[in-house]
Amino acid sequence: MFALLQRKSPRKEIAHIVGISQSTLSRELKRNGSPSGKYVWFKAHAKAMERRKRSTSNAALSPELVWRIKQIIIEEQWSPRQISGALKKEGINVSHQSIYNIIHADTTGELASHTRHKLKYRHRPKCKASPIACRTG
Repeated sequence: MFALLQRKSPRKEIAHIVGISQSTLSRELKRNGSPSGKYVWFKAHAKAMERRKRSTSNAALSPELVWRIKQIIIEEQWSPRQISGALKKEGINVSHQSIYNIIHADTTGELASHTRHKLKYRHRPKCKASPIACRTG
């Protein structure tokens, strides 16, 4: 992009060569350009890396952490909120909803049997599968 902008190529052509839409190109130039309107690639990259550091990650939980959560549920029989709070004190941020997702993903039902209410208060099934063929809403 930087080289094409230096050659004063039209934005439509730059977007086509890079393989993005014109609006994406305009957003990139506006977001990472200098206040005077110039686009320098290494400054744009530095701005992007700074934004990446500030943003929160939505990464999957590590297998070791999932195993540890499962062990706490089975051995200690703690609620997801208790587990989340204990892990937060250790500096590990895991939402209680992520822990519930681990429990719901367990096909054996063993984790659900170790929770206090055994997930019996769930009114609707998590899966969208229906035994009725060609069902409409």
